Amino acid sequence: MITFMIHSVSAEPESESLLSKLSEAKDYLRIQPSISSIILKKHLPQIGQLTINEQLTWHQNLLRASIALNDLNQVEQTVKVMLLYPELEKETDKFVSLLSSLGIFLRRTGYPHESILLFDCGLEQPIKSEEQRISLLISKGSSLSSLNKYSQAKATYAQALKLAKQQNAEVLISAIYNTLGIMALKEGDYTLAKEYLINALQLSQNISRRSGQIVAGLQLLRLSILSDEPMLYDRLHYRISRLTLVSESEVRHAYLFWIEKAHKVSKGNKLSVQEKEQLLSKLEQIRPISVSLYNQLVETLAEPMGITMLSLINESNIYQGDLLNAIHQCKNIK
Repeated sequence: MITFMIHSVSAEPESESLLSKLSEAKDYLRIQPSISSIILKKHLPQIGQLTINEQLTWHQNLLRASIALNDLNQVEQTVKVMLLYPELEKETDKFVSLLSSLGIFLRRTGYPHESILLFDCGLEQPIKSEEQRISLLISKGSSLSSLNKYSQAKATYAQALKLAKQQNAEVLISAIYNTLGIMALKEGDYTLAKEYLINALQLSQNISRRSGQIVAGLQLLRLSILSDEPMLYDRLHYRISRLTLVSESEVRHAYLFWIEKAHKVSKGNKLSVQEKEQLLSKLEQIRPISVSLYNQLVETLAEPMGITMLSLINESNIYQGDLLNAIHQCKNIK
């Protein structure tokens, strides 16, 4: 009896400490996801002391941090763990987070068809959060765009934008403008791409959202090279490069490196052998994280810099893994 009471007294503060760490990780999620990830992974072995719902919340936030950091290995590991919880089926927001994160993972690694099935399954759930619904629509639109299904993607983005404006969700509105700009850039409509991306950049600046500024800014820098607008490049480069370099994303660092070398060539300068080797090395950093970005760089910037013999990667492979087999709630992925 005494032993049990001692255990209860000592376990309770430890549980409270873990919940304090979880709260801290949530606070860092938007502003510095690397710290969230460090906290959540460090204490992961101890979370068995928490309730099932709290454990699932822990994994849910680790998923979100991992997506923000492009830590796709961690996404895959966390999804596998969450699928082992029978209780997951009743926790709609956590189940939808899993579907969303796994869908993003599959799209980024070259399986957009399967990602759309997951996003559609998420949209069929009894979602209470409109922001979660909007995020799923944005992700679905990105997958449709990667398949060059532009009319379907635009309809999906329009639906997301209408909901985001109703919710006055400025973060999501700026994200939609970014995705619309990227799609217009893929289609070669530089005027429309510039309009969307500038709107995204300005809105992200207004709400002090660094990630949105970086995404829009990097795309605008690439656009300035493709459309031969050196003044646009000069106006944006200093701020966007500083924001990018202090960010935690090695992929964005690699993207910036490509843009800066492409700009150098656009001004009539030649690249050294070492610089070309660095470009290839940076491209290999991007490849496993974003097939779409890899292809965009190869297709639009490589040849003018003398980087040849690079082939595009098929963005629509058939997923051979077993993660989808464990998601019994989604009829459409059977």
